[in-house]
Amino acid sequence: MRLTMAAVMIALPLSVEAGELRITVDGIRSTHGMVLIGLYDSPTSFGKAVEASGGFLGDPNRFAAVALRANAALKSAVVFSNLGPGRYAAIAFHDENGDGKLDKNFLGIPTEPYGFSNDVQGFLSPPTFDAAAMALGDGNEAIRIALVLP
Repeated sequence: MRLTMAAVMIALPLSVEAGELRITVDGIRSTHGMVLIGLYDSPTSFGKAVEASGGFLGDPNRFAAVALRANAALKSAVVFSNLGPGRYAAIAFHDENGDGKLDKNFLGIPTEPYGFSNDVQGFLSPPTFDAAAMALGDGNEAIRIALVLP
């Protein structure tokens, strides 16, 4: 009997506290293209995403990413589920031409609407992970990112 109970206890999955993060993106200025949202769980992965010239959907360093079609409501939202407690930072941009990346001018300044969690903005450079990061416990959180229009 004890052996059977031990086998059942081992077979039961361990309970892991997890939460949800709802990200709403405001400031979409047209119905063209896609809204891309990337979620990062470390300063290293966040920094690589900010520096990357390509899009982050194929970025192996990201925690999660999603592409949503821009819509007539000029607002998009996504829910990331099953997130463990920790610190996360999000990047969003409106890829108006649908090429999968944030377009920039010759000075490296974005030419498409973009934003970060906590609505942080950098000064002469993108913000840091610490400035954009939010703490997620085992509950549900909701944030808004207001896109900056170039």
